[in-house]
Amino acid sequence: MQVVMFDRQSIFIHGMKVSLQEHIPGIDIFAVSQADDLWRQLLQNPDALLILDGEMDQDFCQWLLKEKFQLFPESKGIIIVNEYRQAWLSNMLALNVQAIIPRDASVEVFVQTIKSVLRGLICLPGDWQVNEEQTRQGLYHLSQRQREILILLANGETNKQISRTLNISAGTVKAHLESLYRRLDVKNRTQAAMMLNHCQDLPPGCLE
Repeated sequence: MQVVMFDRQSIFIHGMKVSLQEHIPGIDIFAVSQADDLWRQLLQNPDALLILDGEMDQDFCQWLLKEKFQLFPESKGIIIVNEYRQAWLSNMLALNVQAIIPRDASVEVFVQTIKSVLRGLICLPGDWQVNEEQTRQGLYHLSQRQREILILLANGETNKQISRTLNISAGTVKAHLESLYRRLDVKNRTQAAMMLNHCQDLPPGCLE
């Protein structure tokens, strides 16, 4: 997995590189602080995940994302911010940004968000806060069908794809999802998928 980090803070980059490499086997992280270096890295790895410092000059940040989106449309993006504004967030999502993460978030949050983004999910502010006990209890009480749907959902499949895979109607899929969300106490597909991702750190058998 190739990741390019564009950030002003060298200490932050170093700390994240060490932490992420400990938690995500096989991850390669390249640190850059100049646009030319970013393009060079993306030319070598056009589908690399970009983790961008969102506190840079707003015009420069948007220019950078627009250029990346045009030149490297397969490259997904994560923005790191101290705070966010709704209008700014909407602009970021239009430029192939899949996630917004607070700079002071835990390593676990970064790991969960990166894994979810690579699955094609969008992680907005608040979506990454997962309570371990809630996760354990919620996953234990899913039905077998709900567990099957949750796994397919976490793999990025649409309702129609899930319907075909499980040979059930789209309406039945929707009903199962609504029930699944209530059981897990989540609001959307992203939060549900991240709970499944979080299950990797729980005792074996939580989805058996």
